[in-house]
Amino acid sequence: MKNRKKIEVKDKLITQKLIKVVAFDQSKNMTRPHKHNGYLELVFLSSTSGKHVIDGRESVIKTPCLLVIRKGNVHHWELTNPVTGFVVLVKDIFINQSLDFEIKRLVDGIVRFDTVYLKESKTMEALLGVLAVEENKVCQEGLFKVILAKALEHIDSPKQAGATQKNIYHQFCGLLNEDAKVINNVANYATKLNTSPQNLNAACKKNSNLTASEVLAEYIIKEAKRLLFYTNNSISEVAFELGFSDKSNFSKYFKRYTGITPREFKTQEA
Repeated sequence: MKNRKKIEVKDKLITQKLIKVVAFDQSKNMTRPHKHNGYLELVFLSSTSGKHVIDGRESVIKTPCLLVIRKGNVHHWELTNPVTGFVVLVKDIFINQSLDFEIKRLVDGIVRFDTVYLKESKTMEALLGVLAVEENKVCQEGLFKVILAKALEHIDSPKQAGATQKNIYHQFCGLLNEDAKVINNVANYATKLNTSPQNLNAACKKNSNLTASEVLAEYIIKEAKRLLFYTNNSISEVAFELGFSDKSNFSKYFKRYTGITPREFKTQEA
């Protein structure tokens, strides 16, 4: 039996750092197939040529562009020096801990693509340059959100897999972002979208690999954390505002998804 070569697994992020932005390293213009350990990598290229292969899919590099390498993807590239651009590394915990609903939705949107071709590079260069030196977590989240949103603005060509078509999943996320109150009831949102809970669930599974209840739970927990952190509302008032029948049910729900009770969350964030 032949010895099988193992795929190299890289981890370029130190334990305590959740997001990192660095200028492209010229010595890394040619890489061997590898995958990353627990983080999303976005590679902005403003000047170079060559190719990028990800999970066997080859893309021609046409700058400016943004390469999207999801956690677990096996990829490599062959780029012509000089290469100018930035590399962004983002751990899941940075995205999941954010209290901004929109960041998760934008990440779900960007990871549908291997490459996003941009119309211009100056805006992205400026944003990434600021994020590279920013240490404030709130500012990091804001800049990362803008970077994702600006990248997705450029998705309008047939090559980009019909990304402009709204599907049920993205409409669902839009409702959750826009509604003044996030209510713990999938059927309620299915009715608003003129579809069935089953169709909504199928759309969520297809686009995010989560059930509709799990997508909703992410939003509810983020909204719960917002209310617990930013308002003086009691736990009972927060439970009522989020559509729970009583404080006990809300506390069990919150602990199921966070590992701690609402009271413990309030105490540790105080």
